[in-house]
Amino acid sequence: MTTVNSRVFSANPTHYLNLAIRERVAVKRGKMLFRIMPEPQFENISPSGDPYWADPRNVQTLKDYDRQRAEGKIKSHILTPEKQKEWFAEL
Repeated sequence: MTTVNSRVFSANPTHYLNLAIRERVAVKRGKMLFRIMPEPQFENISPSGDPYWADPRNVQTLKDYDRQRAEGKIKSHILTPEKQKEWFAEL
């Protein structure tokens, strides 16, 4: 792990940000220690920018669900208008 003080980091931030991709980097400022860690950015498929859709695990879960539904392993929960009337009549 590479630890630098804030003055050294400020002098050459690009070097330390690139270094953080390969190894751990921390910046010490007073009594505080700040870790620099890269985080991959994912494409957000939501037109509204909802952060739920930026997580590929959520997208994969829904793709798996859709694939299982298409294979007949699970039933769709979409109700036809007739089924909706039956369901609401029972209430």
